[in-house]
Amino acid sequence: MVNNPHQLLNLIIAISGFVLVLSIWLGVLLGWAIWRKQRSAKLEERMRMVQPHLGGEGRILRLWHDGHENTVMVPVLIGKGGPMERFKRTTAAAGLRTNPEKLLAGLGTAVGIVALLIWLLTGSVVAATGAGIAVVLAWYLYLAHRTGKQRDTFDRQLIDALDLAARSLRVGHPLVASFRLISEEIPAPVGELFGEVCQEQQLGMAMDQSLRRAAEHYHSEDLGLFVAAVVTQLRSGGNLADMMERVAGVIRERFRLARRVRLLTAQTQFSKRVLLAMPFFLFVLLNVMDPNYMRPLLTTPSGQMVMAFAGGGLLCGWLTMNWLSHLTP
Repeated sequence: MVNNPHQLLNLIIAISGFVLVLSIWLGVLLGWAIWRKQRSAKLEERMRMVQPHLGGEGRILRLWHDGHENTVMVPVLIGKGGPMERFKRTTAAAGLRTNPEKLLAGLGTAVGIVALLIWLLTGSVVAATGAGIAVVLAWYLYLAHRTGKQRDTFDRQLIDALDLAARSLRVGHPLVASFRLISEEIPAPVGELFGEVCQEQQLGMAMDQSLRRAAEHYHSEDLGLFVAAVVTQLRSGGNLADMMERVAGVIRERFRLARRVRLLTAQTQFSKRVLLAMPFFLFVLLNVMDPNYMRPLLTTPSGQMVMAFAGGGLLCGWLTMNWLSHLTP
């Protein structure tokens, strides 16, 4: 407890200032999110990409073919689903084949063990809670890193797969045979995906339904573009080989643009990592130089509260830097 009234007053002022800054930051972020959502809704309405009478089940494409207008309904490829469904898609996108329920159970066990150990070593509930949050954050960063690497591999393989399928179609092979050729020549994950599509075809599933299931499972924007193009082409007619070559060219340009964006945002990402690592580095350095200097932050209630607020500030800064370095069209 704080016995000195001046210390209590300073603590209240510090907490009030932190809450005020946090409230302003959250208010600005909420206002930006609302403005962005309204802007996207107006843009979709102007482009006539949303049809209310479909009830969110698909979108209408009006195409001109053989001198006549054809209206094609393309179902939505990827639904939102619940939290567990989104977690399953995230783990699938990261290339983790373990059961998602087992992953959650393992993560919960790791958080509990780490929090218990920190509490036994320090006797601080705040430190134990912070350690548990750190474990969850480390798992999230690992999952995001693995997802990014898997997505890059998938996009590169998808370009080669579409070029291979286009050449196969030009020599007279049917679409299913070209997909089977991809499954034999291209390694996982793209080869595995098209192998599953071929197996579902043998079981009697429609091609468009099988492709939509694949898009929902792998959750790739480039794959969604390819599936939408194939479904539209199958229903309206046209040259599948030319379509696949054009889609491959679009994905290739998107990949080049993404690499350029990573180069342009590399400085922001490096600054984010330095700013996030600096407090931890200084904390360890000061503890090594003079443990008594940092002991009040770990042993007193006011110091533990300051540590908790500092962790919240680091989290807000991390989210803000990610938002600044994320470019959207």
